[in-house]
Amino acid sequence: MSNDITIALKLLQMISLAIPPVAVLVKMLRKAENISWQTRQFSFALAGGSIVMFLCGEAAVLVFFYQQVELSPIIQIAMVFIMLALVPFALFMFVLYREQQLNFA
Repeated sequence: MSNDITIALKLLQMISLAIPPVAVLVKMLRKAENISWQTRQFSFALAGGSIVMFLCGEAAVLVFFYQQVELSPIIQIAMVFIMLALVPFALFMFVLYREQQLNFA
């Protein structure tokens, strides 16, 4: 396996390991009661930015795999589903933000 492929696989592992802590932090933020609206808003922006960067990083790695490695159609479909799985999480962040805005703004 080439170094590029090894690094790309490590990047995908890193993305998959980093998303659960972001979800936990969002849950903790949602339960926090004594945080000002500005701090809460900034925290949601940081979490949302993190998700967007994860999506971009994952997309870049998937494009690399499509261009450099001959993958079976099943694996290609699986990779697309993995990418799409992060989109509902990002949308959920927006819904949580709106809920927090209504409660604390």
